[in-house]
Amino acid sequence: MAAKKLVGAMLVMGLTACGSMEPLDVPDAEPTNEALASQESHVIVGTLNWVSATSLTGTQRTRSLAVGYLSIPAVGSRCTAWLVSNDVIITNNHCVGSSADAVGARVSFNYEDGVASASRVWYSCATFIKTWSSDDMTALRCSAVNGQLPGQVYGFLTVSSTNAATGSAVYVVNQNCDYYTTPSCTPTKKSSPGAVLNGNYSTTDISYDADTLGGSSGSPVISTSTNQVVALHHIGIGGNSQGRGTANTGVKATRVKARLAEIGL
Repeated sequence: MAAKKLVGAMLVMGLTACGSMEPLDVPDAEPTNEALASQESHVIVGTLNWVSATSLTGTQRTRSLAVGYLSIPAVGSRCTAWLVSNDVIITNNHCVGSSADAVGARVSFNYEDGVASASRVWYSCATFIKTWSSDDMTALRCSAVNGQLPGQVYGFLTVSSTNAATGSAVYVVNQNCDYYTTPSCTPTKKSSPGAVLNGNYSTTDISYDADTLGGSSGSPVISTSTNQVVALHHIGIGGNSQGRGTANTGVKATRVKARLAEIGL
């Protein structure tokens, strides 16, 4: 089945750079409660099988805590971001591409099922560190809340020194909901299980069948066996205008790790 999906992806080549068809990702739903909109460059593959992050157990649950809802008021959108140190988050360049885009950016790491809006903790992550357009990656620095940096509360993720192999199991932790079927849904933290379809999809990317939608941009693709980040999710393939497609892709771990080394991480 995975091979069939990949063949379809390679034949269709419906790859869409984020933002080329719709506004970047999904409009910020917190605190303005704007309607969720579509973004065809992220897709659900086959049957939707993501689960609430709160249902995870063990190490997967612990790792999911370091992933958060990134509100980007300067461009009126939202994405997903994840901690790579106590105070540095990673997301996509197409989410935050400049210091101007970062103005007012903030992240909630407990934007999860069962957590009331008033109980969500927001960290200012408006300090722009660096962006790499060729790898669709941006690093931002977050401030403390009540004397604690976010990584001191939620932990942070480590990036693998090796790239994921074709067929290996992964999960993508992302902030979303299926707004195609339920327009009023809330984009809480989800875990999307899947497998790597092609570990060498391109020079920069791997491909996988884990589910995402607009708003999942910047999510970590995590190895099920090591619980280390093996890719930075950013683009989907073969969208059908209903959020369904043939694969998703992410920037390889070795490229992400090299960029982090440039900023001393």
